[in-house]
Amino acid sequence: MKNRKKKNELIIYYSNSSRNGQDSAGEVITFEKLVQLAKSKSFLNYINKYRTVTFYCPSFTAFARPFLTAVICRLMTCGKCRWVDVDGNIMKIGLCNLVRLLCAFIYENCTYKRMLRTTAKEVESLIATPARKKECDFGGRPLYLRCDLSYGYVAGGSIGHIAGVLNNLEVCAGNKPIFVSTDEIPTVHEHIEKYLLKDKVKYSNVRDVAGIAYNEAVFRNIEDIVKREKISFIYQRSALNAYAGIKCAMKYNLPFILEYNGSEVWISNKWGGRKLKGGDISQRIEELTFRKADVIVCVSAPLKDQLIEMGIEEEKIIVNPNGVNPEVYNPAIDGTEVRNRLQIEKDKKVIGFIGTFGAWHGAEVLAQAFAKVVKKERYKNKVHLLLVGDGLKMPEVKRIIKDNDIEDDCSLTGVVPQKDGPIHLAACDILVSPQVRNADGTPFFGSPTKLFEYMAMGKAIITSDMDQMAEIFEDEVTALLCEPGSVDEVQRAIERLVDDENLRVELGKKARKEVCCKYTWRLHTEKIITALRTRV
Repeated sequence: MKNRKKKNELIIYYSNSSRNGQDSAGEVITFEKLVQLAKSKSFLNYINKYRTVTFYCPSFTAFARPFLTAVICRLMTCGKCRWVDVDGNIMKIGLCNLVRLLCAFIYENCTYKRMLRTTAKEVESLIATPARKKECDFGGRPLYLRCDLSYGYVAGGSIGHIAGVLNNLEVCAGNKPIFVSTDEIPTVHEHIEKYLLKDKVKYSNVRDVAGIAYNEAVFRNIEDIVKREKISFIYQRSALNAYAGIKCAMKYNLPFILEYNGSEVWISNKWGGRKLKGGDISQRIEELTFRKADVIVCVSAPLKDQLIEMGIEEEKIIVNPNGVNPEVYNPAIDGTEVRNRLQIEKDKKVIGFIGTFGAWHGAEVLAQAFAKVVKKERYKNKVHLLLVGDGLKMPEVKRIIKDNDIEDDCSLTGVVPQKDGPIHLAACDILVSPQVRNADGTPFFGSPTKLFEYMAMGKAIITSDMDQMAEIFEDEVTALLCEPGSVDEVQRAIERLVDDENLRVELGKKARKEVCCKYTWRLHTEKIITALRTRV
């Protein structure tokens, strides 16, 4: 083997979001990138490549396959290898900890099937339990439960939704909520009481199973709260394999509200490209929460239709699209600082997109459309593309930009904190959200938070003429609607708005008025509480 000069340091962050603007002299990758690297043939080139390896993780067990991760980290250096959790605790990856992690790996892989059988019996028992009549005492406190095993996110639609409901619960429900979560949500008001779940995540060495096992810890924690606090109802954001909330609500006869944003089982099968290890149990857990919830809040009509097809009673389902805080997102915000920092000339028209670059977001469609615009002589040096965020489709977007040799006409910021979203949108003249249809032909069931944020900013909007977008927007009045996936239609819409300032202004004004009248988080939360009062 050739003598290679070792690089000083490799730094691994759990996600791009968890890096949160930290700088480092060493090489930086995400945990996702580490996993991809370990699966590739080129990993041999990384053995003993670094002097030190440091992994910044949410906790020492709250990510997939900690033992295998430790082995990979250890192989990449003969020097110092350590993990650092969010509280600053340090675990050295040496022989002792490798042996300890190996023992946990063996134990979990030998016993998880027994745990799944026990869970399956409990879930079936809860499904079979007859419903009891419930009453909601609004003199108590709402308990909001977020139990996803995902960490470090500082931006995205889920962050906006969680904060949007939580920050309005006190006014709408009449008492201060208690927020129980596996992770901090940065835009939740400081005065809201927060209870952070820090229990060890069991069975993290077995893919997909940790979330099922974690219900035990979640139930124990929320039961302690219910015993010492007067709780009016439990509100749970749906999550893969999460049933501790409904279990507690049934035991203490509390009303239960389920926020349903789409089937995590379906998403894993269709977009994740694989079946879940505990797939049958995961399916039954979803059915349990659907059947026993008192109110189900769907963000779109296709989700309601899906539930009705499953036999869920229509009377307890409400369609409640996402929303926005129009004071946080408003036309008066100045985006000059962002434009200056990114060195975007004053006279250029900025076409913007913000999001997590998911399979359905259509960021690659926007990149292709912009490439066709900027290559026209009349638009050369007149337009600029600003992409805010990161995710699954970012490699494809970067490839399109590079292949078309338009790097100088584009700015890619990566993930920015949710609180900085408004100033980035303010730096734009036109905002685009070109959603694409689901590959299997099923209706698009999302409610993109970005669209309501776009509307509140008073900017001209381009989006897809399908499902909820077609319901919320009126073509030529509050937005320009395009055929989903059509690069040419998005291109023409961009060109039209670049050329027509009056149209940009009129679309922006009418979109702002529409969102303030119909789609604020306050109105969203009021609708939920009204539905609960009607049901119980």
